[in-house]
Amino acid sequence: MAQSLFPNFLEYSRFVCRCNALLPSIQVIRQALVFKEVEGISVSIIDSFPIPLCQPIRNFRSKGLGDYANVGYNATKGQYFYGCKCHALVSESGYVIDYTITPASMADSSMTEEVLSQFGTPTVLGDMGYLGQSLHDRLKLKGIDLMTPVRKNMKQKKILFPNFSKRRKVIERVFSFLTNLGAERCKSRSPQGFQLKLEMILLAYSLLLKSAKSLEPETLRYSIGYQVMPK
Repeated sequence: MAQSLFPNFLEYSRFVCRCNALLPSIQVIRQALVFKEVEGISVSIIDSFPIPLCQPIRNFRSKGLGDYANVGYNATKGQYFYGCKCHALVSESGYVIDYTITPASMADSSMTEEVLSQFGTPTVLGDMGYLGQSLHDRLKLKGIDLMTPVRKNMKQKKILFPNFSKRRKVIERVFSFLTNLGAERCKSRSPQGFQLKLEMILLAYSLLLKSAKSLEPETLRYSIGYQVMPK
């Protein structure tokens, strides 16, 4: 079809190489856009979502991405999967500030400091996966207060943060939107190709969300950005 409509169109292999070469540019564009939108915020939300690379029946046979993937457990769906995990930091306005990719079995708490290394807000909201006094103490030294739910046997019985659960749900909505755009279907044989697909999804989501907020400043629905902008 491409050859029929565009006789001088690049061959597929060369087209893929050109796309891979654009990865650093896409990253710079996305980061510049997001950092401008979240400048001066004091609260962010941290969590992770799974990126399966095959069907569950092939968990122990798949070799996709080699050292970058393994078998982990998806607590939401209650099943094991082979693939990666995306640990992300999200603003309350819905922008993905930063992220890191790890094998699926990597615990959320072990990647907290890396995710917060470039952009750590004074207050970060996390779930039960980020419990741990040593982690909280290390972040305190960096000026970051990590707020998490508490267990019944803990001394602190209340979360000392207003509307904690409601404000944390923002990241769940963002992950749902990214899934709709294909973030959990980044099946690629190479690490660079995998990251390129994820970066393009994040850039597209950020641009759509920015367009949506120009119409409704408080919205989290990126789909509004599909509408034709008024003159």
